[in-house]
Amino acid sequence: MACRSATTIVTPASTYVLTTLDDVKAELSITGTDNDALLLRYIRASSKAIEQYCNRVFTLETIKDEFWPDREPYAYQLAPAISSLQLSRWPVVSVTSVTENALPLVENTTFRVNAEVGALWRLDDLAYPNVWRSWPIVAIYQGGYDKIPEDVQDAAIRLVKARYLARGRDPFLKSEDIPGVRSVQYWVATGDDAGNMPPDVADILSNYRQIVSV
Repeated sequence: MACRSATTIVTPASTYVLTTLDDVKAELSITGTDNDALLLRYIRASSKAIEQYCNRVFTLETIKDEFWPDREPYAYQLAPAISSLQLSRWPVVSVTSVTENALPLVENTTFRVNAEVGALWRLDDLAYPNVWRSWPIVAIYQGGYDKIPEDVQDAAIRLVKARYLARGRDPFLKSEDIPGVRSVQYWVATGDDAGNMPPDVADILSNYRQIVSV
């Protein structure tokens, strides 16, 4: 059954960057401060690129998700049901409230959350997994990472490093051959790889991507 949803940020994150200036400078063996402003700009841009690629926000925020499951056109028809609701942010750190048709539900009594993947399950009177009926559902919770996973941090650092080291080079130059001096090939996105995400970074982020339905 189809379900419409809307997400509202109740309390935004204090920052959306996925790595730190110190970690980037350590990776690049930079000790001075001359390039700090440039590196911070690269960090912000790379963090946003990763968010866009994964279709999700990683940093911890307080969120309100509203769901409106589709209804049948006639009241006498049996209303369809949804086995699980997917929250827009995960992992779920804590749940403030969940209401169904404006009635409050109780965690682990009338609903349960799979915190790791952000799934919301309805429970019956015996606390056994049931289904969500066609009523408006509202969930307010804290979702995202209080500490960004190390592999996501590494992905952001790799993007910043690649951009920093490519300064001054023609971005569309695929190879350079100076006989007797050097021969260099650069990665340039083509075909299925088109975009700004290098293959090694895309591989790291593959398990964090959110499928977006239209």
